[in-house]
Amino acid sequence: MKRITRFSLCLLTLALASCGYRMGGVVNPKMEGMKTFSISMFDNHTTYPNVAFQVTTAAGSELQADGAFRMAPASSADFTVSGAVTDVSYERLLVDSEDTYISLEIGVTVSVDYKVTDNRNGEVIMHGTVNGEGSYFNTGGNTQAGRDAALSYASRKAAELIVDNLST
Repeated sequence: MKRITRFSLCLLTLALASCGYRMGGVVNPKMEGMKTFSISMFDNHTTYPNVAFQVTTAAGSELQADGAFRMAPASSADFTVSGAVTDVSYERLLVDSEDTYISLEIGVTVSVDYKVTDNRNGEVIMHGTVNGEGSYFNTGGNTQAGRDAALSYASRKAAELIVDNLST
């Protein structure tokens, strides 16, 4: 009975290993041959402090979580992701039916210009603009905490869109 169990485990391991499964996301054809990346601190062209830090941090985390590339020091990375937060805008999504001056839900959009540079030859491989969106409910409580959380979420969504462009 022990032999059958061991043999079954070996067969299962062999079958799973030969399925062609690989860790990591699908790579954009422009990124073929690239294995390592670095992130440059994004510039902040807005009046909102820390938003560029949030996008930079989120982009690094998303690229690592994707698994298609490994983080490396800038001096040895195959490519570098850099960019700038160009706009943060808020809009009213839901107003109080009794008093239209009161916004119950507020949306936030973080606009980011990004570029990916091949560190071997200095060429820009790809570039673009993404818009991450979030929202918060403005119902009493701590409105500033809601704004901060929505801004952080929108920054993370912008970083996800950048990584999606590298992976598909």
